[in-house]
Amino acid sequence: MDKYEQVDNVFHNDSVYMKSLVGKEVELKTIDGKTLLGIIYVIDPIFKTVVLHTNFRNEKDFQTIFVFHHAIEFLKIVSDEVEDSYVKEDNKNRGTDQSTRKRMVKKWLKQMLIDVNESGDYLKIEDHLVIVPPYEPANCICNNTMILERTQKVLQQMPQEYS
Repeated sequence: MDKYEQVDNVFHNDSVYMKSLVGKEVELKTIDGKTLLGIIYVIDPIFKTVVLHTNFRNEKDFQTIFVFHHAIEFLKIVSDEVEDSYVKEDNKNRGTDQSTRKRMVKKWLKQMLIDVNESGDYLKIEDHLVIVPPYEPANCICNNTMILERTQKVLQQMPQEYS
């Protein structure tokens, strides 16, 4: 596959391919001529937004930039090597299987009268919010900060033993 991807090709590929980009170093050129170099943290499959960590020095020292799909002119994969800290499981969930965590979060949200549906590995709340593995409050993606904060608060209130 060519190292230069047209934006439409990246966003129209399946979620497995998008997930394979996580942790890779890329160069993004925006329509206004800016070039960003960084590591992909996540690609939101609903709003087609790339979350990029730039000025990456170590797994705790970086800047986070959100790049909306309409602003990307092209994406170039700089390195096929994957930064391990982006793909390793969260320490909190090592004892809990991801499918179990997903089921628990879905059940909790429904108990809180929040309509949630599954879409592959993701949990979706209407077309507003997506929760990606490992289904923690920090794994919520939403353009509306009020909805995001409220959903994160609901997840933070979920009992650890909830099943």
